[in-house]
Parts: sequence; structure tokens; C-alpha cells
Amino acid sequence: MKNYLDHAITLTLLALFMLISLCYLPVNLSPGGFTLRRMDIFSDVRKDAALLFEQVGTAGGPSYDTTYYSPADTAGWAGMDSSARALACRVDTADYGHIIEDYTYMQRGLAAFFSSLDSVKYGRSVRVAWYGDSFVEGDILIGDLRDTLQALWGGHGVGFVPVTSEVAQFRRTVKHQFGGWNTFSILKKNVPRPPVGISGYACQPAGMAHLSYEGSSSFARTRTWTDVRLYYSSTGSTGFTWKVNGEPARDELLEGGNTTVRQWKWPGNGSSTSTFSASFPQADSLLIYGAALEGGPGFYIDNFSVRGNSGGALCLIKPEVVRSFTRLRPCDLVVLQVGLNAVTGSLNNIAWYESELDRTIRHLKSCFPGVQILIISVGDRGGKNGEELGTMKSVYAISEMQRNLARRHGLLFFDLFHGMGGTNSIIRMAAQRPRLANTDYTHLTHDGGRVVGRMLADLFVRERNRYSQK
Repeated sequence: MKNYLDHAITLTLLALFMLISLCYLPVNLSPGGFTLRRMDIFSDVRKDAALLFEQVGTAGGPSYDTTYYSPADTAGWAGMDSSARALACRVDTADYGHIIEDYTYMQRGLAAFFSSLDSVKYGRSVRVAWYGDSFVEGDILIGDLRDTLQALWGGHGVGFVPVTSEVAQFRRTVKHQFGGWNTFSILKKNVPRPPVGISGYACQPAGMAHLSYEGSSSFARTRTWTDVRLYYSSTGSTGFTWKVNGEPARDELLEGGNTTVRQWKWPGNGSSTSTFSASFPQADSLLIYGAALEGGPGFYIDNFSVRGNSGGALCLIKPEVVRSFTRLRPCDLVVLQVGLNAVTGSLNNIAWYESELDRTIRHLKSCFPGVQILIISVGDRGGKNGEELGTMKSVYAISEMQRNLARRHGLLFFDLFHGMGGTNSIIRMAAQRPRLANTDYTHLTHDGGRVVGRMLADLFVRERNRYSQK
């Protein structure tokens, strides 16, 4: 019988050659008016972020092995270089997205925070300053996280609220109206800017400015508050008018002085309110930074989200302003959750962004001396990779770079990308009904915020239980 094996091999190789050639045809080639779609026979096996991961190995710091080293004392720890410190805190990759990775000395980064939480029963409030981007604006994610933890540790109200907001109609944790303000922020470039507040914003009355807050029934613990405070600065005294619960309006004075940040407190004497409104005459020397709505000791998360913030603009917040603010409103943990605005489909060099975040971390340390910092990585973001929809390549590299920065600076870290489900998780969330993510494959819906927020609350409780067992 004649052997056709050589013919079969030749035909197979020829077919493979033709298929590979088709992968390199120009996009949207239209012979005879018929549009050809690009095919990619290697899409399922290609390592999407190979180039960027190589870059992380150099720009993101040294590569680390899995050797474990336990420093004997604080002095020995301080004397080690960043590579040796990283070895002392190595985390198994299987734990990514399931634990808070602790790269602090002796892995005790949450000890002081949880100790503070234990003192809530003695009348103390615990506060988290959360610096984020549009991923958490409008209290998406944070609203459910806060509500769950307040159910466990007490507290009513949303904590810090801004004077003006791009997402006031979108936010479900508080009803917020305002008008008549000039708003300054860390993202408005090339314009004169007074010192902004701890949130990255400052507002100046222009004409008869007004603001109002009303409790929301969307969450169990945001309907009423017993404590309302305004945070401001002014070189001179300024009169304003305020009222609560539909009662007659009252005139009062905001005292001026040299202190960077001052506060006015509603004299409610422990009574409860579901509304607060105020109006301010035009006053060039008066800057309002925001308000706080709280009810009793408990757990509070101040949402300092800034749409479009990639992190670097936070360096425009002056440390002396933050320290002045935290003397009035102490902070127990700082969260830095940025990166979404640096993720693009064409990004192939993250060295510039690593340098930006490195400066930002150093700046936050000077703003919040002695306060532990938790870096939360960028979440999943989807886009077109060639002709296919999938996780953008730069997500992998940026999340790993953020982990390396946490190692280098001895901080806490949570891998939100893996916590959400890893590759293509945002696409799967957008495909669910009800949708858990928007079809921009970037932002969560309110339903998705509930899922991720409660996931983070569960993570926090597990970490708290693990701490209590040590």
C-alpha cells in the first residue's frame, strides 16, 4: 500500500502556514468589497501581559524568591534594604485577593487599628480615610462596606461629606444639594488654587451659597445623625445661617483665626436629626472643606474619591492642612485605591506611573505620620485586545507594581483584581442580570458595589478574627 504520510504532513504544515499568515493580514482588509475579520489562532494561549511583567521585574523593583526571614528586632528591620524586607513578608500567590497582605514590620500592620476598634465600646470612633477614584465615587462599594461594618461596630451616618459633588444625584447614602459655590480641586490645573482640604477640595461662597444634607433610607444606618460638623478656614469671622429638621433657621458666626482648619459643631445636645442645611454670604476669606454627619461612637469611612485621580495629584494636598484636620478628626487607617485612570489598552511602559505612586505614598506618610496605609490595587478593567474583549494588559502589571510598592514601603496591600475574580471578572460581572458592572467594563453598578463591598467587609472581619487569635 502506498504511504501518504509525507503528503499529510506537507498539507498540515501548509494549512498551518496559511492560518498563521491570516493572523497578520491588515485590519479591515476588504477585497472586492468583502470585509475580512482578523483572526488570531493564538489568542487562548498568549500571555497577555508578558511584556509588562518583564518590565515590572526591572521598573517595579527586584524579583523576590520565597525565602522567609523573620527580623529579630525593629532596629534590624530598619537596617535591612527593601529586598530583604520583602523576603520577610512574602505572600503565597494562592492568597492573592483572599487576605490583606502585610508587608509591615513583623506583619503587625493592623494591630494598632484593631486595638482602636476594640475601644469603640468605651466611646471611641474609628475612622478610615479612603483616597480613591471614580471606582468608589458616590459611595459605590464603600456604602455597603461601611453599612456592614457599622452593623457590627456601631455608628450612624456617612462621616465626611463634600460641599459640592459631581455625583450628588447618584449617591444613595445621603441626599445632597448645593449651589452658589466656587469649587477648587487638586485636578484643576493651571488655575489659581487656595489650599485644598483633606479630601482634595475646597469651596468658596460666591453670592448666596447654600448646601443641604438629608438622611437616606437606602441603608439601615444613614437615616439620622446626632453630630454635624463643618470644617473650614477663615482669616476673619463670617456669619452664616443653618437649620435642622424644618425648625426655624438660626444665625451663627464662624470664627476666624490663624488655625489652618477650624470646625463648627451643631449644638444638638445629643438630639437626632435627619436634615441639615446652611447658607453662606459671599466671603473671600472663607473656605469650606466639607462636613461630617455621624451618630455616636462606631466605625466610619470618609470617602475622599476624586474622579480622574491617578494618585499623583494627592501630592497637592499640603501635609500641614491634613495634620490640622486630623487633630480635629483623628484618622486610624489610610486607604489608597487608585490606578484605574492609568490603565489603557496601549500602555506599555509603567515606569512613569510607578514613580508617581512612589511620590504619592511618601507624601501620604508625611501627611499621616504614624498612621498605617493600606494600598488597594486596581480592579479589573476590560477592553479590546486585538479583536477580542478581555482584561486590559496593563491591569496585570499595574496591580503587581502596586504590590511591589507596598513591599518597598512596608505597607498593607489588598489585591482587588484577584479579589474580584481575576482575568475577565469585570466582563463576567457586566454579563450578569442584574448587571454587577457597567458595559464600560470599568465601573461597578450599585448591585456590583454591594457584592464587592460585602466581600471586603467579610475580608475585614476574617482579618479581625485572625488578629484576635494571635
